[in-house]
Amino acid sequence: MRHRKTHPAAPELPYSQLAPIYDHVMRHVDYDRWADYIQSIFERFGATPKDILELACGTGVMACILDDRGYRMTGMDRSESMIAVARQKALDGRRSIAFQAGDMVDMPVSGSYDAVLCLYDSINYIMDEADIVAMMNGLRGVLNADGLFVFDVCTEINSRRYFHNQVDQESNGDYSYVRRCVYVPESRVQVNEFQLTFHRGGKRYSTRERHEQRIYPVARLAEICRQSGYSVLGTFDGFSFQEASERSNRVHYVVRPAG
Repeated sequence: MRHRKTHPAAPELPYSQLAPIYDHVMRHVDYDRWADYIQSIFERFGATPKDILELACGTGVMACILDDRGYRMTGMDRSESMIAVARQKALDGRRSIAFQAGDMVDMPVSGSYDAVLCLYDSINYIMDEADIVAMMNGLRGVLNADGLFVFDVCTEINSRRYFHNQVDQESNGDYSYVRRCVYVPESRVQVNEFQLTFHRGGKRYSTRERHEQRIYPVARLAEICRQSGYSVLGTFDGFSFQEASERSNRVHYVVRPAG
């Protein structure tokens, strides 16, 4: 009897299955410190924003923190699953944050904002320079003329140091995961693949997600911002105000529309 050859199922869309456990998986992130840094950027550049749009907002952790600090927040993320978690979080905390699903490349959000944020290397998920340009152009329709756009990226040295040929895993009563990371220098692509197993109602369910991020040269992103009509106010190393370089693990960019 001939056995039919089987192939592994195609990976799910990024964050579609990870969303319910994302906050637990990322519990090591100090979001309050990150919010402090964002506020210090506002102060450094004399910005006093009231209305803030967060792109790639994920499960809404940062939006909720900033909402608690008095900002009027709107959040957008490409993942419907992550937005569902964010909406529930806002509901549980009795926060009036508008969360919506949408791709920041297409910028399907309306309104006028004093600042726009895109944090935790979410820009790295944009795989083509042309799509970054499209996102920057779309941003002009929602960012006030004197507003700030703050975003961060991970660098090649970060991938080589911490995410090349790395495996980590965790297990508890409800789920387990194995994350395998590899950096492909020829294409400057960071690949993180999750093998996820959930235990629900006495049943076991397994799936996987493949995440790919483009690792851009630090200077090239600043150049794209300028070519898209933005003034680059700073490129900062990590959570400091030291000038960033290719030796930085994370770089924060602060830009505003050129007047």
